Amino acid sequence: MASLRQERTEKVCDVVGCDKEAERSISLKQFSKSSLKLKDQGVRSAHLCKDHYKNFKKETKTSRELDQYY
Repeated sequence: MASLRQERTEKVCDVVGCDKEAERSISLKQFSKSSLKLKDQGVRSAHLCKDHYKNFKKETKTSRELDQYY
């Protein structure tokens, strides 16, 4: 029996000024390393559209590489 939590609902990107459909979600700890701004501060994870996820990856590339080694 499927629970209610597993139902798919369309998520919207959590970045200020964006209304595109979210494709990825990342933790707030990771999100805080980027220059992007959240619409709502009371969330556990940030949902990002394809374009903002790409920007996030570009901005945090060096820190993610360093984290991989240490």
